[in-house]
Amino acid sequence: METRAPYVMIGAFVMISIAAAFLFILWLGQSQREFDEYDIIFTERVSGLSVGAAVRFNGIQKGEVDELSIDPDDPSIVIARVRVDRDTPVKTDTKAELEFVGFTGLAIIQFVGGSANAPLLKDVSDENAPNIRADTSGFAAFLEGSGDVMAQANRLLSDDNINGISGIIANIETMTAVFAENDEEISETLRSINTITSDLAQVTNKLDAAATGLQTFMESDAPATMEEVEALLTESRALMTDLRAITNENRASLRLFADQGLGQVAPALGEARRLLRTLDAMLREIDRDPNAYFFGERAPEYVGEEE
Repeated sequence: METRAPYVMIGAFVMISIAAAFLFILWLGQSQREFDEYDIIFTERVSGLSVGAAVRFNGIQKGEVDELSIDPDDPSIVIARVRVDRDTPVKTDTKAELEFVGFTGLAIIQFVGGSANAPLLKDVSDENAPNIRADTSGFAAFLEGSGDVMAQANRLLSDDNINGISGIIANIETMTAVFAENDEEISETLRSINTITSDLAQVTNKLDAAATGLQTFMESDAPATMEEVEALLTESRALMTDLRAITNENRASLRLFADQGLGQVAPALGEARRLLRTLDAMLREIDRDPNAYFFGERAPEYVGEEE
């Protein structure tokens, strides 16, 4: 027994020394690693977020949550102190969001965005841990909006609306039954509508053809016709000008004829009418019995035989 005791003690000492060396190396690595600290300000619940949760920048893990606390001045605000690698480019316009990992209910902090020209937040902030106000996460927004959606759904599915929908369905069933009973009449009506549509299409085609013909006439024949009309109007104007000139030149003769000649025209017309009546009577006599008219002999009258 005395021989084995030193070996047990030596083995225990060696194991403890190895563990101590491993812990020392781990502590040394942690102490030499450089971090930047930021305070993430949440104005919503941070369910699922805990100390040690990952902090990612555009999906790449760059640190972890070091501390969670509640703002003593405003209990609705949660402050998450995070440590991220010093080379993490957290800009003045970088956003922080609470993001859930799968369906486990665990949450992480996600840094998003940041323009290339924006300065680093740690360079322009005087605080040891600059503040970043977190945006509302998509899941939280969904949870907040789901209450309104459920309320609207409840209003939509109220008893009055359900009764109204039932009435609409009943009316649709009644209309369907009526259509089924009058299927032949509806088919005939549809055929009539189809015929009317065909007739309208033919009329439309004819109107299109007429419009095309009118357009062709206006483009080809109308200019020539207008030129002829203009030429006729020009000749008419010239004729009227000549007549006006002749009238002006013979105004005195026309006035003399109107004063004296028209008085002699009426007796002459009377004599002409009497002459025409005489000629008419003479022609009738010649036509009736030319022999008696020219030779003074009357043609014998025919007397039928007595029975």
